Amino acid sequence: MVNPALEDRSEYRLYIAQMIFLLGIFMKQFYLHHSGTLQTGDALMMAGCALYIFAVKRGRLAIREEHRWYFAFFVSGLLVNSVYFVISQEEDLLISSSYYLFNLIIILVFSEMLREKNRVLFARALGIVLKVSVAIQAALYFLGLGNWQGAQRYIGTFRDPNQFGIFIFFALLMIYLCDHVTRNRWWPVWSLFAMITVMPSASTGTMLGIVLFWAGMYFSNFRSMKKVWRLVFGFMTALFILLFLIFGLGVVQLPDSITSHFMYVRIISKVEMLMGSGGLDTLLTDRIWDRVAEQPIYFIYGSGEGWNKRFEVRGYELHSSILGPAFAYGIVPFSFLLIWVVKIIRRSRYLFIYIAMFVEAMFVVNTRQPMFWMIMLMALVTPKDRFEEEEAEINAAEAAKIFVLGKPRRRLEAVPLKS
Repeated sequence: MVNPALEDRSEYRLYIAQMIFLLGIFMKQFYLHHSGTLQTGDALMMAGCALYIFAVKRGRLAIREEHRWYFAFFVSGLLVNSVYFVISQEEDLLISSSYYLFNLIIILVFSEMLREKNRVLFARALGIVLKVSVAIQAALYFLGLGNWQGAQRYIGTFRDPNQFGIFIFFALLMIYLCDHVTRNRWWPVWSLFAMITVMPSASTGTMLGIVLFWAGMYFSNFRSMKKVWRLVFGFMTALFILLFLIFGLGVVQLPDSITSHFMYVRIISKVEMLMGSGGLDTLLTDRIWDRVAEQPIYFIYGSGEGWNKRFEVRGYELHSSILGPAFAYGIVPFSFLLIWVVKIIRRSRYLFIYIAMFVEAMFVVNTRQPMFWMIMLMALVTPKDRFEEEEAEINAAEAAKIFVLGKPRRRLEAVPLKS
C-alpha cells in the first residue's frame, strides 16, 4: 500500500515541475537574448523537465517504444553532424544537434506529463497559458506597444516576424487541442484573435497555415457543429470566396487604403511571383531550395546541419522543416524521423491540424521550436478510438464534473516496452 504522505509529496513535486514547464512556455514569447541563443523560456522548460525527471520519476525516465524512432533519428543525425564537425571544426554543427537533444528531452517529458493522472488539468492549464500569451500579443499590438521590423512588419515581443507568426500559429493549434481535451468551446474567439494579430506581421506562411486550419476544422467538424456555428463559418467562407472573385477578377477595384497595405502588397507580390515566368525558380531561390536542386546527392548521406558557408549557393540554411532535415541528415535518419511522426499523429482524430502545420512547415524552419513537437504529442490525448469510446460513455454532466475537478476521463495506459 502506498503511503498517502509520500503520494501527496509526489503529486506536489509533479505540480511544481508542470508549473515551471508551463512558465517556460509562457516566457517563450519574450526574446530577451539574440535569436538562436538560449532564451529564458528555454531555460525554464529545461528546469521543469529536470525537476520532473529527478524529483518525480526519480531519475528513471524510460524511452517508450513510440519514441524510439525519434531517438534513432537523433543518434544517427548526431553521427552525421559529428563527422562533418571533425572535418570542418564548425561549431554550428554541434549547436544544431543540441537543439535536437533539447527537443528530445521535451518530447520524453511532455509525453509523460500527458499521461499523468492530472492530464486534463494539465491540458487546461496549458491552454490558459497559451490564451494569455495570445491575448498579451494582441493587447500590445492594439495599444501600440509592440515592436516592428522596419515600419511595416509587426513582431510583438519577438525579433523576427516569422518567429512571431510561428508562435501565434502554434499557440492557436495547441489551444484548439487543449480545449477539446477539456471540453472548452471558446477556441473560435482565440482563433479570431490569432488571425487579427498575425496579419500585421505579413507572415504569408503563417496566414496560409491559419486558413488551412480553419478550412480543415470547418469540414471535419461540420456534423457536430451547432447550427449557429455552421451558419457563421458558412457565411464567412462564402463571403471570402465572393470577395476573392470580385476583387481578384477586377470586377471592383479595392480602395487605396487596402491596396497600399503591406500585407496586401506582400500577398499579391507572392502570387505574381509564382504565376509569372520563372516563378518556380524564384521560389527555389527565395527558400534556398536551389541548393537541393544543385546537390541532390546529400539526400543520400546528408550534408550536416550547419557549416552553410561551404555552399556556393548562399550561405543560409534551407527554409523548410521537411526538406531541411532530409537534406541535412540523409535518407536513413530522415526515414526514422518520418516513421516517428506518422506513428504519433495517426492516432489523432484531428489530422487537419497536422496537415495545416506541415504545409506551413514546408516553407519555414520550425524544427528548433519545442511547440512544433509538442503539437504532435498532443495526438496522445486526442486519439480516434479512445475519444470516440469515451464520448459514448460520458454524458455532459459527467464531463462538466471532470472538467471542474481536473481528473482524467480515463487514463491512457502507457505503451509497454518490449523486453
